[in-house]
Amino acid sequence: MPEMSSVTPPVVPVIDEVISVCSIKDIDVWTVAAKHIVQFISAKQYTVIVPDAQVQMFAAVTKAPYQVKPESLFVGNLKEKIAQTLTPENQDRVGWYLQQFVKISAVLTHDDQDVVLIWDADTVPLKKLEFINSSGQFIYYKGDEYRKSYFDFIERALGLKRTQNFSFIAQSLILKVSWARELTNALAQSAQLPWIDAVLSFLDKAEPAGFAEFETLGTWIWNHHHDEILISEHPWYRNGLSLVGNPLKLSQSVWNGLAKSYAFISFEAWDELVGLRKRLKRVARRYQYSYRGKCCLTQDV
Repeated sequence: MPEMSSVTPPVVPVIDEVISVCSIKDIDVWTVAAKHIVQFISAKQYTVIVPDAQVQMFAAVTKAPYQVKPESLFVGNLKEKIAQTLTPENQDRVGWYLQQFVKISAVLTHDDQDVVLIWDADTVPLKKLEFINSSGQFIYYKGDEYRKSYFDFIERALGLKRTQNFSFIAQSLILKVSWARELTNALAQSAQLPWIDAVLSFLDKAEPAGFAEFETLGTWIWNHHHDEILISEHPWYRNGLSLVGNPLKLSQSVWNGLAKSYAFISFEAWDELVGLRKRLKRVARRYQYSYRGKCCLTQDV
């Protein structure tokens, strides 16, 4: 009788929660994204966090298994502190900074052994996505954005230089909660302040984009947990509105066609194009993706 192998296969972790942060400007995209997230990303729990005054509006358009929770549950009245920190010229960036603190604070409500996926609320997954491989390594998509101010912050706060040749700003980021706790503890120790106060203390107050949660978390993980992650080469697309227009108006065949080329697509509010010529181009692209979705369903990208 052949000997039985004594090697125990690795226990592959699962995603304990998908966390998104949203506001009213993206509620239309969110109604589409939420359905796709549940369909294409497996997790134990799904949560969208919104401004307190918008909880009822989001609850009306967000179906189970999603939970809708208020920002104040995670950061209290932090918005006022951020406003006091930034220069007068950057007051329009208060909400942008606040969302980043909300995401990290929500992650930290979990136990250290848990796994959380932060997913941008204006981003729609197009096919079944895997963020953990059979060996238990975490899979990261990559972006091509580069802002010197993000890495100036990281070097000031953590003493880490940029060694990766890509960006972790890719609409999503999976992590062990213990990794986020390591980072926030390091920030707190560096400034001898609670971690949120530490971030605010290291900010360039006059910089409109002085801190990025994905870039900071990703750089920490890249430097301290490099062997536990993989970088995906699968493409995704950021400027969905200028490519195909309002996601509420896309047919299933267009979604199928997009899925042949991309893992997910983002519909960011700033990306709205105007003008007849540009609208006609979007209609033409919708037709092209619709044709691809109808005729090439067996193609694997």
